Amino acid sequence: MAPIIDPQESLAAFRQRLDGVAIFTYILIMFLVPLKIWCRYRHRGWRNVQWDDYMSIVALALANGFFYICIIGMRDSLGLHIYEIENPLQIIAFLRNIYVGNILYTLCITSVKLSVLAFYWRLFEIKARITIYVVTAAAIAWCTAILLCVIFNCIPVQAAWDITITGAKCISIRAIYLGGSVPNVCLDLVIVLMPLPHVWRLHAPLAQRIVLAGMFALGTFIAVVSLVRLIIFLQIPIATQGDVTYNFREIIVWSIVEVNIGLACACLPSLKPVFQAVGLNKLFSFSSSRPSDVESQGAQHQYASGGSSGSRPRKKGATGGLFSTLAGISRMDDEEETKFVNEDLGKNNVDIELARVSEDSEQRNAAGGINVQKNWSVLVDDRKPAR
Repeated sequence: MAPIIDPQESLAAFRQRLDGVAIFTYILIMFLVPLKIWCRYRHRGWRNVQWDDYMSIVALALANGFFYICIIGMRDSLGLHIYEIENPLQIIAFLRNIYVGNILYTLCITSVKLSVLAFYWRLFEIKARITIYVVTAAAIAWCTAILLCVIFNCIPVQAAWDITITGAKCISIRAIYLGGSVPNVCLDLVIVLMPLPHVWRLHAPLAQRIVLAGMFALGTFIAVVSLVRLIIFLQIPIATQGDVTYNFREIIVWSIVEVNIGLACACLPSLKPVFQAVGLNKLFSFSSSRPSDVESQGAQHQYASGGSSGSRPRKKGATGGLFSTLAGISRMDDEEETKFVNEDLGKNNVDIELARVSEDSEQRNAAGGINVQKNWSVLVDDRKPAR
């Protein structure tokens, strides 16, 4: 495998690349996260701001801290060989920033995962939420385990950054990164793949389903970044592992990309009002149930003509789909099904059809999200028993 680290890159070129990547992605999240909150707030105020939005705010705060640690705190040492640093206090300061940065990175990545899972909670039907429970528990367990390993990496704790302490007992950093990165990549892939089967089952044109699936699948990039970060760490020669100021330069770059782009991807599905403003709303507005006129008329004729009351009526509007747009985005529960009433109570037949009920009005969709139009048919057969 070709090495990802370029040993010929100068310190100035590396710092220029680091600044470009970090500043660009930082500006991106500083724009997208407030925009996401605004899209939710503009409809019904703060009551429309839900857990996924709050977790995005938490992730943004942690990303700010991580950005400061990497760009400001590590700047004097990152990219230099450790033997080029004459002042031991500079090495101690760098290791302390690595220690704090690992904590912020773990918390931020977990907050992004929980934000996406909370967003799924608003979209998935009840049966699908079991998976959300399991993945959420796995993400919290992963975060807890990594935090404990990072915080108590050395006994005493201060020995993790203070190179003057002797006789300390420390866990191998390589073991922590391996044990943390592999489950992290697996969790990212699971979270990315979770909504795709539900999107594909939607009764929507193929192009719209591809757009929706592609939007959710953007998170695959984060899994790839996590994998690249792991590969970089594995390519560090064991003999030079002590050269942390130089070896960690690419790890820091890709960690910033993972944190910031992950948070940006978590914001995209909530930006429907922005897509509307630029004329892309048709890509995210579709009907989840599209019965034909012949089908509707046939169903009415069957019940109006005294068809067999023992026949099992077919549910209309229960698509088992992913999205519901009552006030933008709301949870789709199992109770959201059309109920057919067929009682033998009278001679007269009553046909009631609620045709093409649209939930796509601009007032109710202003909160952002993905629109759904549902066609509901309610038929009542009212017959008196024969005497």
